[in-house]
Amino acid sequence: MSALTKQARETIKWYGTIAGYTRHYFGDHGWGGDRCGCVDDRCIGFHHDAEDDCQCLPVWLDDYVKAIRGGAQ
Repeated sequence: MSALTKQARETIKWYGTIAGYTRHYFGDHGWGGDRCGCVDDRCIGFHHDAEDDCQCLPVWLDDYVKAIRGGAQ
């Protein structure tokens, strides 16, 4: 498990809470994704280089927002 980067934390906060985002995907097990905010723990180095923005995060955030607007958390 890796800690979220400052950029990922700030981006997630625009859409909800970090705790809510984490619980939505990992329940009570804590953050299990990559530091870029992607729920895939191998995102950096697989989907993009470390210095590039994660293109997965907006997709996961969209899913999260749809879920919380629908009442599922």
